[in-house]
Amino acid sequence: MLRDKLKSKAYFDEQVEFSLETIQEYIDDLKKDNSLTVNSKMRFSFRLVDYTSRLLHERYSRGDNLTELKPHLLEALEYRQWQKNYADSLPANEQKDRIGWEEIRTDYLENWLDWLAFAYCLDMGDSYYTQALELIANQGLDVLFDSIALKMGDTERTVSNDLLFKKRFKKLHDVIAADIEQQPSLMKAYLDAWYKLIDSPDYHLMDTDAYIGYWSWEAALVVKLYNIDDSSFIDHPYYPKDLVHFKG
Repeated sequence: MLRDKLKSKAYFDEQVEFSLETIQEYIDDLKKDNSLTVNSKMRFSFRLVDYTSRLLHERYSRGDNLTELKPHLLEALEYRQWQKNYADSLPANEQKDRIGWEEIRTDYLENWLDWLAFAYCLDMGDSYYTQALELIANQGLDVLFDSIALKMGDTERTVSNDLLFKKRFKKLHDVIAADIEQQPSLMKAYLDAWYKLIDSPDYHLMDTDAYIGYWSWEAALVVKLYNIDDSSFIDHPYYPKDLVHFKG
């Protein structure tokens, strides 16, 4: 059953098909285009992870069986490993070029939390979380991400005292920092504010393929990870309840 309420199944069918075709094109280029530099291969691998994440979003919105998404998570991990391998292979004078594709920033943190939300809620396992967190790296820089990583099993991680992206993530950090009885109301407040926190993009009104659903995946991750009672916000339009309550 379609989970998204703003677009049709036909719309998402087209989006999913496009993402699958694009992913295959990138893979074919990486394997067959001998003109690609190592730098280009690093960037192509980054795009593979990005499109795989998009595919997860689209298939969730379309109403697909969540068990069927697990192979995409294995692929995302593989593509992120490719990205690191290519980055490690860059010549010394190009090593600086990897920074823009790896260093923490707001949109990257959003993407990492999306990835981890699907992985954790679909129970990909401790080994998977360890590998993903090692590949993401950026340890000891942001208290929100460090706290989540620690909770996911990265017990040797240094936890920063700083919240890097306060405007975007302070309300979410308030949830994990609160006492357990306060967490449900704080999460509801975060979800109520979520659309404005992502700058009210109105993708669904654009005559483009930008819309893939409005879901707060990071809320799903925090609810599941911290075992927060979601009964007061389970039907919130931005809350991906099916992901949180997945039973494999």
